[in-house]
Amino acid sequence: MYCLPLAVTFVLAVPVLSLQMTDTPQNMLTKVKEPRERAIELKLPLLQPRFHWTFMSRADFLSGKLVLRIAREGQSNDIAIFENGKFSDGWDAMPITGPRKGEIYFGFRSTRKYLTAPDDKLELELTVTKDLPGIGSIQTGILPAGKYKSVGTYSALIDEYDTSAFAEEMAKEGKKSPAEQEELLNKLRAMCEHKAFLESWKDQWSLKITGEKGWLSDEKATALKAFRKKLSSQTQSPRVSNGSVAAKENIFHKYVWFLVGIPPVALFAAILFRRAFVRR
Repeated sequence: MYCLPLAVTFVLAVPVLSLQMTDTPQNMLTKVKEPRERAIELKLPLLQPRFHWTFMSRADFLSGKLVLRIAREGQSNDIAIFENGKFSDGWDAMPITGPRKGEIYFGFRSTRKYLTAPDDKLELELTVTKDLPGIGSIQTGILPAGKYKSVGTYSALIDEYDTSAFAEEMAKEGKKSPAEQEELLNKLRAMCEHKAFLESWKDQWSLKITGEKGWLSDEKATALKAFRKKLSSQTQSPRVSNGSVAAKENIFHKYVWFLVGIPPVALFAAILFRRAFVRR
């Protein structure tokens, strides 16, 4: 299977940069400084999961409210992602891990586009009306009722995405026809272009961990824990929200050096093979 070694690594790292301030390679970022309309993708800054998390009750989660505030030159745009039990027009949960019926993933995306610019200041505010049980790849836990806030920056603003390096790599492999290669490149561009990725939050929201067994098999869970331990040993602790009810945990702040070394192959490998760690 194409780029499988890369896939095993990057499926764990690249798709989830939501839990720390990150540095994205400059070749992935827009060169445009003025505001442009882009669709938005974001994940909640939950401390312990780092990679994937699903709340067990979609209805209980949506009974609260999630607001994204984009501030620029003294003005702000408050975007209500959901409230009163339903998503705002143009918003929905990401379908990455395929939550079971009645559950909801902790990442969100818009089809509607919003003005975004590199120097924007971002705020995220979540109101939780009742304790929210959830499950991740290696843990279960509860996000207690309350109000959670964080500030951050864009992890990436991408307009036109250069896929030439990945095209060259596929051509060298020669395992797909030109038509198949072009189809894959088009999918990559569609997933990345004209997007604002909000996965770089300063304050983390700590869960109350209730169990150390998530949805991964024991073998995959062991591999993931080893990967996290290696990264955590190289970095410092994040800032945890004042409302935290769980012990603070060391977390890596800047592991996007993966992308620096092998862009854009790493990103697309993650996209292609992320289902290896999807909930079954």
